[in-house]
Amino acid sequence: MMKRVAVLQDISGLGRCSLAAALPVLSVMGVQCCPVPTAVYTNQTGFPRSASLDCGALLKDFTSLWKEHGVALDGIYTGFMANTAQLEAAQGFIDAFRMPGSLLLVDPVMGDDGQRYPCFDDAFCGAMRAFAARADVITPNVTEACMLTDTDYGVFLHGSEHEQEDAFLHIVTALPSRISIVTGWRRGDVICNGVSGENTLMVYESPAVGGSWSGTGDLFAAALCGGLVKGDALDVSVRRAMRFLEPALKEAARLGLPGVGGVPFELHLKELL
Repeated sequence: MMKRVAVLQDISGLGRCSLAAALPVLSVMGVQCCPVPTAVYTNQTGFPRSASLDCGALLKDFTSLWKEHGVALDGIYTGFMANTAQLEAAQGFIDAFRMPGSLLLVDPVMGDDGQRYPCFDDAFCGAMRAFAARADVITPNVTEACMLTDTDYGVFLHGSEHEQEDAFLHIVTALPSRISIVTGWRRGDVICNGVSGENTLMVYESPAVGGSWSGTGDLFAAALCGGLVKGDALDVSVRRAMRFLEPALKEAARLGLPGVGGVPFELHLKELL
C-alpha cells in the first residue's frame, strides 16, 4: 500500500521551497503527499517584499475533519512555521494523528548563515526547541542546530578547522531527537552533513559549488522523509537525498540563478526514482 505523509508548512508562489518542493519530491518517490498549508505567500520570504495569508487557524479544521474522515498517516513532516500559534496548532495535529511506528520529521526552520530570520523572536525559538524535541528526526542547518543546543555560531566564522569540526560533532550529537541530521557545514571545498542516530555518527561530504540557494534544506528533508517512511535505511536515505541535490546545485551555479529562486530540482527528480 502506498505510504501517506502529511506535510505541514507554507506554500509560496515563487521560490522552490516548502510545499512547492515537498509535493513533487514525495510524489515521484511513490509517497502520497497530503499538503497542510500553514500560510500562503506570494513569494518566499527571501525576496525583498512578499504578501501572505496566515492559514494557521485552518489547521484545527484539518485536524477535526481528517479525524472525521478516518485519515491514517505513515508520517508527518513539518517545515516553516510563521509564528507560535501555528506551532501550537501543528502540535495539536501531531497529537491527533501520530501513531506508533509512524514518522515525525521536523525541519526546525529558524535561520541561516549564523543569523535568526527577522520574522522570529526569542519566544518562537524557545517554542521551536520544545516542538522539535518530540520529533523522531530533525534536519536543522548548522545555524539552527546551534540555536537548538545553545552553541555559539561564532566558532564556524572564526574558529580553526579543528575547532569547527569539534563544534559540528557536538551539535550533531547534542540534539534531542532519535535521529539528528545537521546540514550545510562548509569545510573547504566540501559541504558536510552530520548524522547522529541508530547507534551511528557519520559525516557525509559533497562538493561545494560556490553559491547559496533557498529551499535546498526543504528538498533534502522531503527526499529524506520519503526514503525513511518507505522503510529505507538511514544511510541509503541520506545518500539519495544528497545525490538528488548535487546536480541541481551544480545546474543553479552553471546558470547563475539567483538564490531566492531556488535550484532547478525539477530536472533531477529522476535521481529519486
